[in-house]
Amino acid sequence: MSNTAEIYKFPDKKGESPKVAKLEDGYVRTATAIVEAFERAPLTSREARVIRTIERLTYGWQKPDARIPAKTIAERTGLSETNASAALNSLIRKRVVIRIGGSRSPVKINKQVDQWDFDAQKSRVTPNCKAKSKWSESIQNGYVEPIQNGETYKDKKDINTTSNEVEPISEEISEQAEPEKQSPRYPDCPHDKILDLWADIMADKRQHARGMWSGSKRAKALASRWKQGFKIKHDATGEYLYTDAETGVEWWARFFKFLRKSEFLMADNNWFDLEWVCKRENFEKIMELKYHGDAR
Repeated sequence: MSNTAEIYKFPDKKGESPKVAKLEDGYVRTATAIVEAFERAPLTSREARVIRTIERLTYGWQKPDARIPAKTIAERTGLSETNASAALNSLIRKRVVIRIGGSRSPVKINKQVDQWDFDAQKSRVTPNCKAKSKWSESIQNGYVEPIQNGETYKDKKDINTTSNEVEPISEEISEQAEPEKQSPRYPDCPHDKILDLWADIMADKRQHARGMWSGSKRAKALASRWKQGFKIKHDATGEYLYTDAETGVEWWARFFKFLRKSEFLMADNNWFDLEWVCKRENFEKIMELKYHGDAR
């Protein structure tokens, strides 16, 4: 998994006048209330870059919403697709951005800035702690109804929720809090897409019959490795391999291409197939580079 950061340079060419931003070259019309809300919003640097991309591709084109793939956000912000997707999901959880439908549906900036909820993450991590006043009280005119005992901001915001909220892949749990134990919700394993990737990238290797795949042990093994990918963090960056279905499929494509770099695995081995790769022991050995020599 490459962590090489892309560096964007803007050379000063001799003999050319420096480029000056001009309104006649284009501009974005954004409501003052939203701009002022951005000024005060405690966004991370990644979230700030993503929200400006959404602003540019919606208001910049005089549209209320737009379908913006993680790949597009990554290209415009310089973030990796994984980080771009994670930042977008974080903005959706905080109600700064609204997704109109499923994971690949259009998104838009939530113009009701009083619904932006930067305490939502805290209320999930430590649900029994005393709720703090919402950040938006300081920028909104009028009275903001206080949170009642036992009520979380999630309860409050669900009253007027107009779209599905993205569930977080993983959250840090406070050691002092004792929330109810429950399994994280992950997207279902896209078996057909991963089988298609294997057939495309490993066309010269053994393939599995689609009609014999569903419900088999090999299918269960793939589903387990798919789920495992949401839990594996990169040693250097601390980031998960993927955070949603889209980035997960992209990672498995890179994973299969990485397998092709192993002379041992690409040798004439009749045992090498997707079923072998998905066995936990084999998968973990691959991730530890035990079949790739000095590859890094």
